[in-house]
Order: sequence, then structure tokens, then C-alpha cells
Amino acid sequence: MAIFRKRLIEGWSFRILDTEDLPISVCLPHNPFVSDLDGCDHWQGLCEYRRALKLDAIQEDAKYVLHFGAAMHTTAVAIDGERVGGHSGGYLPFEVDITQWVADGCEHVLTVVVDNTDNAEVPPGKPSDELDFCYYGGLYRHVELRVYPSIHITDPVSASVVASGGIFVRTEKLNSEEATLAISVHVANGSNLNRPYCIRYRILDESKKIVASNTHESQVLVAYDDRTHVFSEVIRNPQLWDLDAPLLHTIVVEIVSPEGVLIHCVEERFGIRWIDVSRSEGLRLNGKRIRPLGTNRHQDYPRIGYALSDAAQYRDAKRIKEAGFDYVRLSHYPQSPAFLDACDELGLLVMNCIPGWQFLGGEAFREACFQNARDLVRRDRNHPCVIFWELSLNETEMDEAFMSELMRIGHEEFPGDQMLVCGWIDRFDVFIHSRQHGKIHTWQNGDKALVVAEYGDWEFYASNEGFDQKTGAGLLADWSNSRAFRSEGERRLRRQAHNHIVALNDTLSSPAVTDGLWSMFDYPRGYSPTRAACGVMDIHRLPKYSYFFFRSQRSPDQVSDRWKGGPMVYIASRWVENSILDVLVFSNCQQVSLTVNGKMHGPLVPSLTLNNQHLRYPPFLFQLDRFERGTLEATGLIDGIAVARHCIATPGTPARLTLQISDEGIFGNPHEADVLLAHARLVDQAGNICKMATNEVAFEIVGGARIVGPENVLCESGVASIVLHRSPGCDRFTLVATCEGIGATSFEYCIGGTMVGSSERPEAPKPLG
Repeated sequence: MAIFRKRLIEGWSFRILDTEDLPISVCLPHNPFVSDLDGCDHWQGLCEYRRALKLDAIQEDAKYVLHFGAAMHTTAVAIDGERVGGHSGGYLPFEVDITQWVADGCEHVLTVVVDNTDNAEVPPGKPSDELDFCYYGGLYRHVELRVYPSIHITDPVSASVVASGGIFVRTEKLNSEEATLAISVHVANGSNLNRPYCIRYRILDESKKIVASNTHESQVLVAYDDRTHVFSEVIRNPQLWDLDAPLLHTIVVEIVSPEGVLIHCVEERFGIRWIDVSRSEGLRLNGKRIRPLGTNRHQDYPRIGYALSDAAQYRDAKRIKEAGFDYVRLSHYPQSPAFLDACDELGLLVMNCIPGWQFLGGEAFREACFQNARDLVRRDRNHPCVIFWELSLNETEMDEAFMSELMRIGHEEFPGDQMLVCGWIDRFDVFIHSRQHGKIHTWQNGDKALVVAEYGDWEFYASNEGFDQKTGAGLLADWSNSRAFRSEGERRLRRQAHNHIVALNDTLSSPAVTDGLWSMFDYPRGYSPTRAACGVMDIHRLPKYSYFFFRSQRSPDQVSDRWKGGPMVYIASRWVENSILDVLVFSNCQQVSLTVNGKMHGPLVPSLTLNNQHLRYPPFLFQLDRFERGTLEATGLIDGIAVARHCIATPGTPARLTLQISDEGIFGNPHEADVLLAHARLVDQAGNICKMATNEVAFEIVGGARIVGPENVLCESGVASIVLHRSPGCDRFTLVATCEGIGATSFEYCIGGTMVGSSERPEAPKPLG
């Protein structure tokens, strides 16, 4: 019998406790409140989820569990009012055994109470109004009903076995001809009888070709016992997981009876790859030295907090890859397995982090950190994208005993030399350090590798010495920092891009093996009433100038059928009356020509200055004499051939609306909920975005979807953005946007089918051909 898993998506009744509010019907994942874009007035307290639970069929000697992907942050689970289990910790999975309460086949009432109030014993521990990010609440990841047969392969976290539990596949040796894999399978007998069984497995490559298989001798597992089986397998001429070719393998492990009857089957994806890192040799993937550009990501989304769909997680990963990054730090807590799945498929390297930010609590807090480290490794160890493990508390003073234990746990849970534990104090395998803290050029500890964890924001924002987080004392001049809303216009966005150019150029000249820009997306935080506008995309995932700068740092030869790459060129200007006449152009081409109303300027080679001599593709700078209303067109050339083009024009009077639903070509499972971003743009008659416009746009929706948050939204830089929640089972809906004095437009969205409207990002430059 294969494992039975059923996601409990619909049928939930939700209410905030200690209020007179009536329960409402919700589906999972779910955030208990509609969040403010700036993180203000976030709700804290106890909330309750309730639903009927009835098993479709009763299986003899089976174990029935509820598997929670995560709940924020302290959870109590009850059946018919009787507590059956619970969990403390907001980011990692847990299971609750409900067998003795539901195996009678009757209908029962499942109640889950979740508490997200500040708790110094639950990491990150620091009060939410002092955090530089937000945590939300509720059942914000999937809940599954799982049925385990009497003898079964365990869940890697719930099994709680060191370096075991579930299936664990790691590469022990790798050369040009073969890979040696260590395969660990943990089997448990949940019945009161001795059980005979066999283990058989097969390994499939990316094309689903079987590259290895084996069946092992029958044996007996005594009642209520468990056992870890370790196998070695050699794969000849293996397909390797790499940045440009992230080829994945799948191991299918089956528990069968001595007669060959299938009892239990589990599939696990993994990648064959080899990582080594040092100061002298840099970061090497499969023996090849690489220097990936990276960024940092917070997992929250506007209005819905952490309650992203799997498809929305994938879209974020795709946006990161398309922005020119090959590495992402998951600051500062464990993020969704769906995001890691996307990184596996797209070729994005990951630094995985336990929860922590500028706080170290008492004994209970420390024990929770140790458990988080174990559970994080157990959950994510088969993801080839994860190369660094930040089993350390971000920017926190930690004592030697605490760090030593975290280091020990990492290597105990992941044996061999492919576990790289990172920390911001020089006590771990890899030293991570932020540019704002200085010394990225002078630090050295033997041949230990350095990763620049953060750069590009704080060093331009505040003086560390004397800076007061609560009062803001010690801030640098506002005009000089890297925090720019799109609405602030060309000069602020140019300043952000300038700072990022300077900071990246500096990190590339350091011995750091990789780096992480702060940050990919704008995000709300607890300690400030204004969201941090330091992202290269805003909170609604719309690009700023810096997005195109980093995109220009990817080679024009890099293309994929999974993400947009290739040659590109982008003009960082609005081209309006007060525009900067030194026109900045980002491109990965050899030459760029610029025309103003058809008059040629160039072609030019990149503008080399002290600020960009280490960049892969320095920007181009065109010095124009005067503003001339009309059209700027940049053309990128390689070997004298035009390969990319970008055109902008001085906008006229707003004349109409265009409407886009941004799904990035990633369609969610129609049987599950999805969250999508929609953008209404005010354009002139020629289709140019009127970026000075701040008109109000009213949205309405027809079909199985709803608008999360306000339905009337002001334009920011000519664009009004909203969040949509598509209900399970809905495969199409229609969105309508109306602007007074302009008119209305509609967009019919259909999963996997024809979409009536524009699904392109209008500002995105395109390669020619």
C-alpha cells in the first residue's frame, strides 16, 4: 500500500479567540489577518481553526497523523475537545498522531489553536515590534492527513533519529566517471506484531531513465521497533546538478512483503553534485570554480503574510533567477519546501537559516535553537540547492558552548564533507559577514571561506556606531541611502542603482566566494512604521532600476527554457522634463547605441570608472546635451549584430488602463488555492506608462477569486497593484479595473489556457529575434 496523503485545504472554520467575531470559512494556507503593507498594527493573539474529520476507510494497523508544514508559532491540536498534541516553533514541520481518536470511522471535530504572541522562548524570540521583519500567524502552510501502514518509511523530522529518518541520499564521492551515493532508509513498525519485509529501490535520472536499482534480502522488524538501513550505490556517468543544468534524480523506495506485495512507497528527489569552498580556491561546484551573485529573501507577500501558495513560492524563485542571481540567502528563518523545490529546478544555490535575529534567550530558547537546527537539516538535506547551512543566530552575540553545539549538530545530522555550517561569528566552517561591518577585504583565518551575507543597504543607511534602532539616531543623509520606492522617481532609483553598483564592485574585489544583496523584495518590519524599500523589486514584485542592473550581470549566453535570460539592454530613465541627462543604460552586450528621436548616440563601449572596474558588464553612460521630448531607444550589439533593444518615450496624458495578472507562466494546481498579483497601468494613447500618475483605480472580480485588501488603490508610479486569492477548484475568473475619467478594462484569467489581456511585464526589455 502506498502512503496516503490528503491535503486538508477546504472545510475550515476560522475565528479569532477572545472576540465576539463570528467564525468564517477559510482554506489553507491561511493568514489570520489581512496584513498592512508597512507591517503596522499586525494582529497577535490566539486563533482557532476547526473542521470535521472523517476517514474514508479504516486500514488495519495503520497509523493516522496530521502533518503540519508549519504554524506560527505555538500550536495545540484537539479531537472532539480533547488535546491530542501540540508544537512550539513557527517555521518547521511537525506531526500529531491521531490514530486512537479517529480510527473508529466516525466523524470527529478537529480543532487547532495557534498562538502568535511574543514569546522569548520561541525563536526568533525577540519582540515583534523590535524585529527587522514580520512574522504573521495561523496555519500558513499545508496541513495533510497522512496514513502510514503498519510497517513504513518514516517522516524525516518526526522520526527524530540522528542522520536518519525517512530517506537520506548524499553524494560520498564524485569524479568524471561515477558518483558514489550513500542511501539511508529508516523503517518503523507501528504494530504489536513482528513484521517481515524487503526494501527495494530504483533511481531515475532527469529523463526518468532507471540508472540504478536493487532489492535487498527479507528481514523481520519486531513490534514497535525501527531500523536504519544504509546502502551504497555507484552511478556511472551521472547527470550532475549544476546552475545552468539543474538535473535532478528521483529515488523510489518501496517496502514489500516477502511475497513481493507492495506495502509502502516513498519518492524523494535529490541531485548529484559536489561542493567545496575555500579562500584560495573559492566556491567550486562539481570541480568548477564559480562566483555567483546573490541576494536575500524574506518569504512574506503583500496582504497575505507567509500564506503563499506553492505556485507563488515558485514565482518568487523564478524572479530571483531572472534578476541575475544564482544564490539566495533565506534570511532569517526556514522557508517553504516549495521554494526549495523551485530552487532545485531553476539552479539557485541556497543558504538555509534557522530562526534568529539579534537575540539569544535562556535555556528553553537555546534548546529550541538546537532542535530547529536538527529539524532544518532533516527536512532539507536532500535538496541539492542547499549548499550553506546558517545554523547560527543572525547578528547575535553567542557564547562558545552554544556555537559549538550548533556546529556539532550540523555535522552529526549530515555526515561527510558536504555539510558547510555558517555563522556571522568566526566559529563555523564558513564565515559570513556583512559589508556594513567592514573588514571584508582584510579578514583572514587560514584558508577559511568568506561569504558576504548582506551588502548594498545598511552601509548607505546608518552608522553602526551610535545608531539607535528605536529612535533612528545615527541615520545617514536620506538622499544617499539605497531605499527607494518606485514612486520616488528617477533620481532616487538611480541612487539605489548607483549604491548597488559601488557595493557589488567592492564585494567582487574582495576574497568573498559569493555575496547576498540586501534585498530582493521590499518588505515590512516590526520595528518601523515604514516598510524597507531596499529591494530590487518592490513589495508587489515590480522591478526597479537595480533589478535590470543585476539582470545585466548575467552572461548573454545564459538561456533556459525555465527562466528568461540572454542578451538584454535597459534604459534607466523616465525621459521626462526633469530627467537626468547622463542617461544610464544597463546591458550585457559588447556595445550599445542610443537614439533620441532617431538621432544616433554611439555605439559605445561600457563606461569604466573607479566604481565598476570589477563588474562583469559595466553600465553604459550617454551624456546628452538637453531634454528633447520623444523617444529614447537603446540597442545592444554583440559582434556588431543587434541582439537586444529597449525603448522608452515621454508619456502623454493618461488615456486608458491596461491590466496584467503576473503569474510568471507558473500555473497553480487548480484544486488548491493560489495567490496572484495584478497590476493596472495608466498609459497614454501610445501605450507609455504615465509614471507621474497617482490616480485611484477601482478593482472588482467575477468568478472563483477574491481581492485581498482594499479594492480601491492609488497608482504608484502609474501602476495600481492588488493581491488576488484564487479559490480551490476555480480555473478561470475575470478581473475588472476602472479609473474615473479614464475608463475600464478587464482581464479574463484561465489556468493553463488563453488569457485575454497582457501577461508581459511592460518594462522588461526583450532580446531580438
